[in-house]
Amino acid sequence: MARGKTILTVAVFAAFCLALAYWWSIRVGLPLTGTKPWWYGKEAYVRTQVIEEGRTVPTVSMRLPKGLMDTMVALGTDAQVHVEGDRAAVGILDTKISRTIHLRDVWKDIQRLPEGQKLKFEEEGATVYVWIEVGPQTDAALPEAAPNDSAAGTTTP
Repeated sequence: MARGKTILTVAVFAAFCLALAYWWSIRVGLPLTGTKPWWYGKEAYVRTQVIEEGRTVPTVSMRLPKGLMDTMVALGTDAQVHVEGDRAAVGILDTKISRTIHLRDVWKDIQRLPEGQKLKFEEEGATVYVWIEVGPQTDAALPEAAPNDSAAGTTTP
């Protein structure tokens, strides 16, 4: 009798784990191609740059671990970037913020990008570049700052 309960418990636990893995895969939106994505199994990061109207350098440039973004999307949290002038906050609602970039809306498109390609879209008057990169920190500012640009040299806290 005890052996039957043990087998039933293990079978129920295994079914639960499989259901959870299936749910996680659907929520994260992994590409459903026959091959693995180019970033699979590597230390991948999601790079986001926001260039506001009238500027030539990014107002916000950030790099987040892809696993963290997967978790935010899978658990249903708002994967957002909030921008106000030279300030930015990730995932925290602030009423003083003037722009909100919704990464969750384009998450499936981001994961399907070929290596080295950047997703560009307009949101709330700002141009947003998002891509996946692998490896150590790189300095990949978009676009290059002009020498007489008034926004050059500004920093974000």
